[in-house]
Amino acid sequence: MSASPGTTSAEAPVVLEARDLKRHYTVKRGWFGKATVKALDGASFTVRAGRTLAVVGESGCGKSTLARVLTMIEPPTGGELMFDGTDVAHADAATRKARRPTVQMVFQNPYGSLNPRQKVGAILAEPLLINTDLSPAERREKALAMMAKVGLRPELADRYPHMFSGGQRQRIAIARALMLNPRVVVADEPVSALDVSVQAQVLNLLLDLQEEFGLAYVFISHDLSVVRHIADEVMVMYLGKPVEHGPKDLIFSRPRHPYTRALLAAMPRLHRGEAAPPPLKGELPSPLNPPSGCAFHKRCPMAQPRCSAEIPLPRAVDGRLVACHFAEEAA
Repeated sequence: MSASPGTTSAEAPVVLEARDLKRHYTVKRGWFGKATVKALDGASFTVRAGRTLAVVGESGCGKSTLARVLTMIEPPTGGELMFDGTDVAHADAATRKARRPTVQMVFQNPYGSLNPRQKVGAILAEPLLINTDLSPAERREKALAMMAKVGLRPELADRYPHMFSGGQRQRIAIARALMLNPRVVVADEPVSALDVSVQAQVLNLLLDLQEEFGLAYVFISHDLSVVRHIADEVMVMYLGKPVEHGPKDLIFSRPRHPYTRALLAAMPRLHRGEAAPPPLKGELPSPLNPPSGCAFHKRCPMAQPRCSAEIPLPRAVDGRLVACHFAEEAA
């Protein structure tokens, strides 16, 4: 799938670009056999400074694998991953190390992503200890300043993570991600473990920080109501592949892929009379044995013989990219 649709040269600069990004795993099958799991199988997109790309889909569609590849926790099997024009996918170890601070991650679980044995001040100062030559006093000063940025009182720096609420812990995790002044933040389900009353506060904090620092976000979520609040663009994934990618307003108002329509149909509706597509039936196929042709055809209400025989290539339809043979009929 080509780079983000609908962008122009007048927009903010591209800080991250994926070109046909892949991540495959070899797993044992039976006593002696092996199989390949294509967890991520050809994602292409760009992320611009100050903008948010939301990645959505069911569990098992490749969202978290994408997050690990983007943050260089795992190397891609194929494709290119460009940071400011440098392909880190095929770079040497020194180049990857130099680029790694520019992209940071906020994990889903604020209870498990913080070291319970460290005080908050030490947690925030640790990235500076590893990656800079700042003195202990300078590291402490920057940690306290970042606590204030995320809405936490600096005097709380000498407390342990278990002494904070879930929302406060996620603020600490966000602060840690920003300590090295990254240009890209990958947020993997950052509010799904929080109470609904706290989710909006954390989302608004992320938006405020994005505006202040010009951050680019890759926001991974299964909650479309959250995505609708924070995203600029949406990329819908199914079984490791992007199936629809475009501006948020177009995706939500006029989805062109049947899978996108099914996801939107599952969203809670305020009015009983609102028309909705039929809910999605069946289970996500096994990545060990994906269907032939279009991976979605066995669950698709629009499936035709062509769908089981031919893999749909992404193409521009109505201002977005869609991987569906019959996208024009899905309005």
